[in-house]
Amino acid sequence: MPATLGKHLFTFAVISDTHVNEGDDRSASPYPSNRLANGRFRHAVRSLNERQPVFIVHLGDMANPVPELATYAAAADAFHSLAAELRPPFHLIPGNHCVGDKPTGWVPVPRVNQEALDAYERTYGKHWYSFRRGPCHFVTLDSLLINSGLRAEERQRQWIEEEMPRAAGRRLWLFMHYPPYIASPDELGSYDNVDEPGRSWLLGLFERFEIEAAYTGHVHNYFYNRYAGSAIYTVPALSFVRQDYSELNSAEPEDDEGGRNDVAKLGYFLVDVFERGHRNRLVRTYGENSSEDDPAPFVATEGAISVPAAAPWPGFGVEMRESWLSTVALRTNNSVSPFTRRRARNDWAVLALKEMGLSKVRVPLPELATADVVERMATLQGAGFEFVVYSHGIPGERTDRLIREHRAQIAGWELILDLAQVEPAARRIAGILASQPGDLPCFLNPLRNVLAARPSSVDSANVKHEANYGFHSTDLELAEELAGDELVREVFQGFVFRNRRRGDPSPPPWTAIRAVSDLGRGVGFRHQLHLLFSGSLTSERMEDDLGTANRVAEAALAAHLAGNIELVFDTFEDVDRGYFVRHGLVDRRYNPRPASGVLQHLRAAVARHDFGDLADWTLTDSEDGRRIATDSGDGWRMLILPREASTLHEVSAASSSVRESVLRIDLVNGSWSRIVVTSSGSRVRFEEAQTFDGPSLLVGSDSPLPEDESSG
Repeated sequence: MPATLGKHLFTFAVISDTHVNEGDDRSASPYPSNRLANGRFRHAVRSLNERQPVFIVHLGDMANPVPELATYAAAADAFHSLAAELRPPFHLIPGNHCVGDKPTGWVPVPRVNQEALDAYERTYGKHWYSFRRGPCHFVTLDSLLINSGLRAEERQRQWIEEEMPRAAGRRLWLFMHYPPYIASPDELGSYDNVDEPGRSWLLGLFERFEIEAAYTGHVHNYFYNRYAGSAIYTVPALSFVRQDYSELNSAEPEDDEGGRNDVAKLGYFLVDVFERGHRNRLVRTYGENSSEDDPAPFVATEGAISVPAAAPWPGFGVEMRESWLSTVALRTNNSVSPFTRRRARNDWAVLALKEMGLSKVRVPLPELATADVVERMATLQGAGFEFVVYSHGIPGERTDRLIREHRAQIAGWELILDLAQVEPAARRIAGILASQPGDLPCFLNPLRNVLAARPSSVDSANVKHEANYGFHSTDLELAEELAGDELVREVFQGFVFRNRRRGDPSPPPWTAIRAVSDLGRGVGFRHQLHLLFSGSLTSERMEDDLGTANRVAEAALAAHLAGNIELVFDTFEDVDRGYFVRHGLVDRRYNPRPASGVLQHLRAAVARHDFGDLADWTLTDSEDGRRIATDSGDGWRMLILPREASTLHEVSAASSSVRESVLRIDLVNGSWSRIVVTSSGSRVRFEEAQTFDGPSLLVGSDSPLPEDESSG
């Protein structure tokens, strides 16, 4: 359990934009995905019942037909019929499909009016209200009323002004349909935010009252902002994705609805409330559609072993090669934004990082010269992110100035240097750091001279154009010698090693991490190891998701057990063009690759089970893959990394710690099961043959089941 957050208190769920129709497989919308809304909500209901949050908040747009349509009441009845199966208490909030849109003057749909407000109250209940749970005070409001000029707007405002002070001494939370803004508090009004003057009043609540978090819907995408110290989350939808925001992606949509049916972006939030803060967990539903007569009970798979105790990976980082901190201007369109060029960030990157537990981010130091990037860094620091910057060569005046001006945004500094530059660079860095408050961890990343190191890389027909930097695990003697230099020890906290997927001296990640860890422990350094997803040839394509998932699982477990390694994954987003084409942790739409699931579920597993020490594990390669196992500490464990889908009848293990069953955890999707086994000598035989098509953990029988601890 992370000491900063304290004890887990309870978990609640936030869902949004179900857009239920009056019947299955029908909709007033021309998009096929809209006709799936009822089945998608039915699946979510079963998923929510499986995870048992203490309550659920729906952020609006329960049904798709707007109040003026004849199908409004029938769709509301269908929603209530589906929602009746929910076991936890259910709280509803008005959306624009419930009471009408905000007044814009150009969107051709009816605006909020008193008749629609009355219909909502008869159909769904109150427009605004509050409730409590433990030390928390939850406030809901009807954001469609803001700027409406209706009498209800003033009544709601008066109630809010009186209600907020009642939360004194309690943690305050806010729920509404419209977000106050998407990218900036001073952005122009649009279809997707609250207009002025109501926005200033709304943001004034954040300034006057200490609101821990606000949850908003409407946009059918994820956005993260902070205002006056409060987190503002715009959550994904359960029904469909607003395809106008697909412009934020660097790849064309995979679906045939312009991004509307990008099912990896559909889901809901579980919010884990701790003594001193909270964490969101995205449960991706992937557009799963349960039919009305489906007799099969719901079985949670994706995220099934995700637990509130699973804190972010300590010391794990990722290189962000793509531009993700600045806003992007979206195209105007003849639907919801014909006259306004909205700006937004692709915060699905933020959500993906959170989902994987990666909080340390590696970015080029020159990005500190861009104002909106620095502003965004400060915002994300409030969400627990740390930024490590890297620069090349002996620091000049510009680098000195950027470090001095933006020291608050920097958690570490990586310097890429020719070894001949180390001494003068170290003196220069020591001078820069002497004027800075606190410690700034610095890491030496040696620039390798390709021609000197590998003369054969150049011949009469071929030149390898590649930047070559970082120690190899075969450079341990050189690294140890450098670490003995007094000036180097004064300036640098550790060195940067790297491990390619192929080419260079590339031992298995497990072997490399063990060697680098031992070296660091011997000289008192905390080294970095950069795990490369590419080989050594610019033309080589690395698009094997299974191989990448295996590599990530092996490195992550080894670094976790080592305890003194800063592990950096060098490819966050797919590289599908240019040099070193390869798959990353996520694709170009920031949807998860299998390696992403590995980080998420391995993190939950190591939070729940004792895996002993790195020195206690042994690595074995065979024709069907790699197995890494231990039989010490809390019992037998094995990491299985298949080269391809393989069916196993038995594995090796000391029989003393393996009894009647073992726990099997699929690290890609998080599903788990008990396997009945028999042991004889050094072999453990499965009662039923097991097929492994991705990295998996086997955990000795004394370990508890990885049940989700949502209710608290």
